[in-house]
Amino acid sequence: GHHELSHSDRGVQSPDWLKVNHFCLEQLAYIAGKLDAIQEGERTALDNSMLMICSSMMSGIHDATKLPVVLLGGGGGKLETGRVLDYGGKPNRKMCSLFLSMMDKCGVHLEEFGDSNERLAEV
Repeated sequence: GHHELSHSDRGVQSPDWLKVNHFCLEQLAYIAGKLDAIQEGERTALDNSMLMICSSMMSGIHDATKLPVVLLGGGGGKLETGRVLDYGGKPNRKMCSLFLSMMDKCGVHLEEFGDSNERLAEV
């Protein structure tokens, strides 16, 4: 399955691995499209949502130093859209920092989550 395909550098580049990931992105686009078609006052359900897709590793050799993350939706106007944020080389680039930032925007304020107690200010 997907785990076996993604667990080696050879698998990451295989057509089957690409097919599985393409399918996942198609499903995300489908969900985003459906949410964007639902009107909620002045905004759409997508405008009022935050969707995230990411990889748990950059390559099959457990490289977690550069994880691609995509956020969709506007978070009820709290998430600035249309940007690329590059955290390469920055000291505070933990996934749990991203999760804390996202939770803050949803009204869930925790002092810490996982291995982080800091937010990503740019999110």
